Amino acid sequence: MIRYTYSPYQSKGATAWAPMSASASINRSWFRRYWFHLVFAGLIGWLALQKRIHITIEVTPRHHNLTTTSQRVEATLTPQALQRADRHEYANETSAKASTSSSQISSTPSKKKWTADDFSNLTFVLDPSYAQRNGVPQDIVQRKLDHCKRYIERFARVAIAEMHKFGVPASITLAQALLESDAGSSQLAVESNNHFGIKCRSKCLSCTCRNYADDDRYDMFRVFQTAWESFRAHSQLMHDSRYQHLLKLGKDYRKWAKGLEDAGYATDPQYAEKLVQIIEFFDLYLFDHSPTA
Repeated sequence: MIRYTYSPYQSKGATAWAPMSASASINRSWFRRYWFHLVFAGLIGWLALQKRIHITIEVTPRHHNLTTTSQRVEATLTPQALQRADRHEYANETSAKASTSSSQISSTPSKKKWTADDFSNLTFVLDPSYAQRNGVPQDIVQRKLDHCKRYIERFARVAIAEMHKFGVPASITLAQALLESDAGSSQLAVESNNHFGIKCRSKCLSCTCRNYADDDRYDMFRVFQTAWESFRAHSQLMHDSRYQHLLKLGKDYRKWAKGLEDAGYATDPQYAEKLVQIIEFFDLYLFDHSPTA
């Protein structure tokens, strides 16, 4: 179709209407069809400058026509909005952390309320860091150590006297008595005055024995009238053929401890180590150089 347009610049007498060019016709047709899009784009551009909103418009042509098929709007927040967002995010994060912490606390078992009866008298001697690792109150530790010191004070003179009479280091006698009787608190020591775990022998004449479960439920242990009798029986036992070779070691408490373990005095594979630890914790080796009690 040919369109005509009026031109005031034509020469006088010439025809007032002239056909429009094809390109001009197409431009006018495109403008009339997409004028709304142009106005909308201009409005969005103005809003972007005023409100700092960034608009991304993806236009995909279809059938050679400029047709918008999708639009994606991305907002650039103002500083005030960013602060609000940060506060909101921080609040959520804090709430999440508090919830997690609360969950962890509720799932963690509460610490045990320790009492002195939960421990043997030598627990903190044989394992000095136990209290700190397990949160045991210091007053309980001190009570246990004081009990051991009172036991040493009670029997130190007896151990020294036995050393001078039978040649067994006082440190070894005291350390064995502490370990075997739990500083005088074991059932065997309380009920039978047996402070060294001395068992009945097959040729035990005129002696009283009592059954206590140890390595075997049928183990029979000596019963003494006094604690002193128990210390004397220990000294005599060291002169038995099983242990008498240890008397040649003099006052070397380390060799004595190892010798007692090797001779099978106890089944504990750490018996020698424990004896040495007790001796050095309480400085019992000092008694080995004491004069006659």
